[in-house]
Amino acid sequence: MAKHRSGGSLQFASAAVTMHPVTLPETPYLRPLTSLAILAVSLGVALSACSSGGGETPSASGSDLYAANCARCHGSQGEGIIGPSLAGVAQTFPEEDGQIAFVSNGGGGMPMFSEILSKADIQAIVEYTRSTFK
Repeated sequence: MAKHRSGGSLQFASAAVTMHPVTLPETPYLRPLTSLAILAVSLGVALSACSSGGGETPSASGSDLYAANCARCHGSQGEGIIGPSLAGVAQTFPEEDGQIAFVSNGGGGMPMFSEILSKADIQAIVEYTRSTFK
C-alpha cells in the first residue's frame, strides 16, 4: 500500500476537503439542446392546435366567433334580441363586402368590430352568418 506523507497508509487517510459522490461528468452542451428540443415540440403542438388544419371550414371558427361577439345582441340562432334578426342577411347585404364593411365600421347601435376583431375574424363571422341565417 502507498504511504501518506504522514507515514500512515492511504487506507486510513481522511480528505482535507469535502468529497462529493462520484457522478458522471455533466454535459452542459446537452442542456440547451434538450431545451431547444422541448421548445420545438411544444411549439409544434401549439401551432397544430391553433392552425385550421385545412379540414376546418371558416364557418366553424365563424360559429365560435359569432357566439362570442354577436349572439348577445343578435341571438344564438340569429333571431334578434337587442340587434335585428339576421334572417335573410344575404338579402340585406347582397354583396359580402357590404356586410363586411358594416360589421367592421358599425352603425345603428352596432359597435365598430374592426377595433375588436381581425379582418379574418370578421370575414369568418360574415361567411358564417350568410351561410347559416338564410
